[in-house]
Amino acid sequence: MKILKNILLSGAIASSLLNAGGDMAPLQIPRIVAEPENSWSYEFQMYALAPWMKGDASLGYHRLLLPGDNSAEDITVDMSPKTIVDHLKMGFMGHFEAHQKQGVGVWLDYSFMNLGKDIKSSAEMGMFQGILEMFGTYHVPLEQGYIDYFAGVRWWHVEMDLTIENRDRKRSFDWYDPIIGLVWVTPIAENWSLRTRADVGGFGIASDFTAAVEVGTLYDINENWQVDIHFKSLWVDYEEGSVGSYDRFVYKTVTYGPVVGISYKF
Repeated sequence: MKILKNILLSGAIASSLLNAGGDMAPLQIPRIVAEPENSWSYEFQMYALAPWMKGDASLGYHRLLLPGDNSAEDITVDMSPKTIVDHLKMGFMGHFEAHQKQGVGVWLDYSFMNLGKDIKSSAEMGMFQGILEMFGTYHVPLEQGYIDYFAGVRWWHVEMDLTIENRDRKRSFDWYDPIIGLVWVTPIAENWSLRTRADVGGFGIASDFTAAVEVGTLYDINENWQVDIHFKSLWVDYEEGSVGSYDRFVYKTVTYGPVVGISYKF
């Protein structure tokens, strides 16, 4: 009888608790929410280029004869790294990338050189060249290394400041070239990778043609720091205005040379 009494008493207590459920707070089970992992990685690089610059240029009626020309009839642009460094007033070269783990990313690269108005040949001339690259990228991992495909625009800003026959002429030019290309990186030794880049653009929309090629190596100092050593060539074939007119501008050059950069990744 005592056992039956205890069972009936327990049942009565349980029934009372169920009937009073509206007045009782439900049991709270804490949820553990994982911190979202950062899906973006970033890279910033400062670099230096020791460039040669060759090609053809003209401004209005006047052909631009830069150091290295042999005669007044020669319109070849020919500047060595020494010529550029000797006349360089200011310069900057920087690169930024951001990549999402799903594959998409952005690429920004800006460089400029300002050559003061003391380049002597058949005229006194100053020159500014700025190049901004703005690309969207897509990252594809490989069994060894990866490929980044990219597309976007290369913006050129060129200023010419010319004094010839006691007359000053100063003009600036801006144009945007559509660009498509890729970067391929593959490991070749411990902490060392081979990196190549190739792109092409212009397609007659602005420049008739522009292209860039880079070949070199990457060295991982540690998880965050990396050294980039490569050789770069950049071509452009741009012209505007009719032949013989005051507004005529021609800029057909190749800039090439070794590049050394230091990157920070985070």
